[in-house]
Amino acid sequence: MREYPDFADTHEELSKEEALELMRSFEHDGMTHSIWTFKTPYIGAICNCDQDCMAYKFFRYTDLRLYFKGEYVTSVDMDLCSGCRTCMRQCQYGAISFSVPLKRCFVDISKCYGCGVCRATCSKDAISLMDRTEIPAVRNVW
Repeated sequence: MREYPDFADTHEELSKEEALELMRSFEHDGMTHSIWTFKTPYIGAICNCDQDCMAYKFFRYTDLRLYFKGEYVTSVDMDLCSGCRTCMRQCQYGAISFSVPLKRCFVDISKCYGCGVCRATCSKDAISLMDRTEIPAVRNVW
């Protein structure tokens, strides 16, 4: 068995509950999570990126594939959506648009990465995540 360094003296240790609370606060601030593996299956880092992140800029402005879509896609409940557009401003992938005639936001699921940042910012709880594999149009689009 290969030995790995003990980071106990240099890294903070969080409980599962503390980690989830921290991740949810990052989502509320508009950050999306990515897991970086350096030797799969070992996780090298969990990155919490906003739109100023260098990796995100590579994704957005080049053809370099750094990100793969998650197992979810976003859905907006039109009956609950107030049309405030907060979710649209938070979406790093340009998957959410606003319909002027309907005065509501909607999602282009082909662009959605399933990060859930939009859901974290919706004050009306109008946004939910759906299992990508249950939607034929995006079932195998990663």
